[in-house]
Amino acid sequence: MQPVRRYLLREYGSWGVMTISYLAGLGISGNAGMPAVAGFFSLCLLINSKQALTLWMRGAVPGRRTSGIVFSAQVAVAAFLLVPLLIGSARLFLPYVIVPLAYLALLCFAGEHHILTEISGFGLLTLSSLIGRYITSGIVDHRLYAAVALFFVAGVFKVRVQFRKDLGHRAGMILYLAAAALLYSWMELPLVALLPLAENLAFSLLLYRISQQATGWTEVGKGLLFLVLLVSSYTGRTFFTTA
Repeated sequence: MQPVRRYLLREYGSWGVMTISYLAGLGISGNAGMPAVAGFFSLCLLINSKQALTLWMRGAVPGRRTSGIVFSAQVAVAAFLLVPLLIGSARLFLPYVIVPLAYLALLCFAGEHHILTEISGFGLLTLSSLIGRYITSGIVDHRLYAAVALFFVAGVFKVRVQFRKDLGHRAGMILYLAAAALLYSWMELPLVALLPLAENLAFSLLLYRISQQATGWTEVGKGLLFLVLLVSSYTGRTFFTTA
């Protein structure tokens, strides 16, 4: 049997995006309880299952069969917990099935680090905002998903700028920020929630030096600030109350 730690996903950015997105759903509902805890645990299993899936797909490493079993077990337990919470909403969530399907297809055929794979990956992680919102309010909030996804996808372009530093990627970051602001305005979403992305703009223009560790903490801080700004401006409340 492979060590348990072999199947623990160490992509801390992914964990952060999923968690903040889920909290956005709870915060806007203004509600949290045991169903929300069960929903979060099921999402953790689904996110963590990527590690076993990746090991299984590579095939060359020992224990390929075990990786497949671990992946299947995590998905099965997550489905057992999550499906009852989403019962009756299949038709409303059906359009979003394309997000995980696109991610899996791109992961298999384009590779993990292709820009489209990374964008679809963020789209997948931010689906937790929809789930958190529905579990605690019974509402499938398409505008909320758009708001959260547009914010976090900017991180894909930020990483590209940080590692490539060429004019094309810097221009791409600036154009993305402009497009996100236009889409927020069109959907009547609170533009103030995009304020943390001012750092992305500054970095694209100035290319100042920053360590990888500092970058990680900066992104966490921006995500938390986004959460507070989005929830407070979306609902008029300071943050969510526990029920």
